[in-house]
Amino acid sequence: MKPFLVLFLIVLMGCSSPKVVSDFDDTTDFGKFKTYGFYENVGKDLNDLDIKRLIKIIDTTLQQKGLIFSETPDFFIDFTITKSAEVPRNTVAVGFGNAGVNSVFGVSGGIPIGSKKYREILIIEFLTPINEQLFWKASLESTVKEKRLPQEKEAYFQLIVPKVLSNYPPK
Repeated sequence: MKPFLVLFLIVLMGCSSPKVVSDFDDTTDFGKFKTYGFYENVGKDLNDLDIKRLIKIIDTTLQQKGLIFSETPDFFIDFTITKSAEVPRNTVAVGFGNAGVNSVFGVSGGIPIGSKKYREILIIEFLTPINEQLFWKASLESTVKEKRLPQEKEAYFQLIVPKVLSNYPPK
């Protein structure tokens, strides 16, 4: 079941083709950053379960890039997820009417199809430990269902986090 869910999310994300937007300080020597850590209040607007999921996936992705977690890191990571306005849903409309010579009568209505969806933006920032200066930032905007199962969230994060971090270090 889980492989099917991941495949479904990959196909779904492929259709919506979210783009990663990244920015960085071009005077930064990215080669000097070998270790990382997470801010104590990382993901402050998220629930604890989503924070744990994101930390685990970010940690795995950065280790695959050769970086090492440390209590005294070369840089700190902060992340957040913001939700914006609800995405309009498709509706099915039904209408009845009678337009006789002397009468005008009509009734119509619409029924929304599918669950509520929102635009969600994942933002990951890398900051120096001294002065907490931002030197790299990336974000990804996508459309997500309002209500998701924990497995759906996990699969979704597994898909988008590596995509966001694919632009680090900048080339």
